[in-house]
Amino acid sequence: GGMEPPLTEEQELYRKSVREFLTRTVEPRSKEIFGKRRIPVELWKSLADFGLTGLLLPTEYGGSDSDFTSFLIAVEELSRADRSGFLTVCMLLSNTEGLIVAEHGREELKETLLPSIAKGKAVLGLASTEPGCGTDFTAVQTRIRREGGEYVVTGEKQCISLVTEAKDLGGGHLVTGKTSPELGRRGMGLIYVPIAEKGVESSELDTLGPSLGRIRYEEVRVPLHHLVGEENQGVYLIQKGFVITRVAVAMSLVGPTLRLLEEGAEYLKQRTSFGRPLAKFQGMQFQLAEHRARVDAARLLTYRAGEMVERLRRGEGDPSKVALAASEAKLLASVDCLKAATEATMWYGAMGLTTELDAHLVLRSVLGACIAEGTVEAQKMVIGRTLLGREFSSVRE
Repeated sequence: GGMEPPLTEEQELYRKSVREFLTRTVEPRSKEIFGKRRIPVELWKSLADFGLTGLLLPTEYGGSDSDFTSFLIAVEELSRADRSGFLTVCMLLSNTEGLIVAEHGREELKETLLPSIAKGKAVLGLASTEPGCGTDFTAVQTRIRREGGEYVVTGEKQCISLVTEAKDLGGGHLVTGKTSPELGRRGMGLIYVPIAEKGVESSELDTLGPSLGRIRYEEVRVPLHHLVGEENQGVYLIQKGFVITRVAVAMSLVGPTLRLLEEGAEYLKQRTSFGRPLAKFQGMQFQLAEHRARVDAARLLTYRAGEMVERLRRGEGDPSKVALAASEAKLLASVDCLKAATEATMWYGAMGLTTELDAHLVLRSVLGACIAEGTVEAQKMVIGRTLLGREFSSVRE
């Protein structure tokens, strides 16, 4: 229950069918996925068969060409059912990065990559972060240089999602690199590199939440049609991708946190201390009330940002207003879900920190999502720059 965004009847029915499917398939396996730190191939295949891996992709490549709000419904439901966060990150990125390929990729790349994503035979991540650059994503050292009929990619990426998943399930990453280093930050491009390509070395980092990895590209050769957009269009494409993905990541924060608050409220009613239920203590009620109000607000703002993304896809609205809404949603979801998940975990006392309960899973994936697709500070930079004007950017543009 609670406050619902304005959904159509069709979208409400879609939520019911997704929830029913995920309760049956994903819910029982979330703990196992976290324990093994791997996504079972056949489970990923069943998500693809249900249509979740290609929701945003065009129908001519096997996708559903779904509206963005329905995609957010699926993200919310998946993040509730899969508290490990592994499946959510994989589904979310493959869709949003896949959409960038669908809108800006060459026909040859679209024909091979997109149907594979839709069928669950490939996943697609973004490899932008490096040992020396994160929020300042244009400071990449990776090089993308043309040699005859190929591009050669050389560089090192770090803290990248879907490294293990690409090895297990197929696929690879959209890699950022300098196409024209002499142009500085503007001389950046985006190119698809499969994880299995010759010259790609990768390893997994030991993380608190969903998996992250390192990738080293040593003179990796890929066909020219793997370039997404034009050679120096990388900054524009990354910023466009960030806006879309940020909204989805905000929703992946809200889903599990709201569920933890719902379950936590039940626990407060059942657990007694000093002869009465915890729920009778006003201090506990106030914590619940505060977190619920804030997480509900973040959720509604996220759905609203999603509506704006959808309108922009149809050619309506102002891109900078959509970017503002996306960053506001990501900011609020990060700050408020982290607070709520931390405090709700404490309601369970020491048991909250055990792996017997699921609270720790929520806390882990929420921590990861707070940083992913732009830190809290990065969102504030976007918001500040949008409200004040680019000439007041706190970092040089």
